[in-house]
Amino acid sequence: MKVELKPETKDRVFRHNSAGGKFLRMFAFIGDGIIDIYLRQKLFQVYFDDLKSASIERSILASTRALAYISRQLNLDKELIFLSDIKFSDYLLATIFEAYCCGIYLDYGLNKVFEFLEQELWSRRKFLIENFPDFISRLKQEYPNSKFKIERVGNMYKIELYIDEELILEIMHKNKDEGKYEIAKMFYLKKLNHL
Repeated sequence: MKVELKPETKDRVFRHNSAGGKFLRMFAFIGDGIIDIYLRQKLFQVYFDDLKSASIERSILASTRALAYISRQLNLDKELIFLSDIKFSDYLLATIFEAYCCGIYLDYGLNKVFEFLEQELWSRRKFLIENFPDFISRLKQEYPNSKFKIERVGNMYKIELYIDEELILEIMHKNKDEGKYEIAKMFYLKKLNHL
């Protein structure tokens, strides 16, 4: 269910900063909040007194990878206006989806966004949970003493994973959120290879 945005809103949602856009990230920030409110009220109805399960499921459904998947399914990347050669990373695709949710909210109100999220996000709940595991939440659940140390090095991030104060893995990544996901994923793949 794609919602047609008003021309001015559409331009603000889909104009990348390489093409003079100034609103994409701010709209994504607002859209992220709207998605969060929607998921929290839906998961409250499902879990009611099981905060741990609700939190884990929310982190999967609102993850960069899950939102990027939906963005691809809706072909939102085809709407983006950009001038330079850009990489359509999961982060950018999720940002576009979040900005699009904000655009729907601005043009049609909260009920319309919730209707859209019901059809495009909640209806895919089982698929997203089965196909987009959240390694970060799993790590926090299984290793409560795990932590990430992130340091900016030039235009990259040095990301270190510690468990019980011991350095386990270290990587360099251009995006700190995607890097945290990658290092948690590497940790579990490494564990699998040693079984």
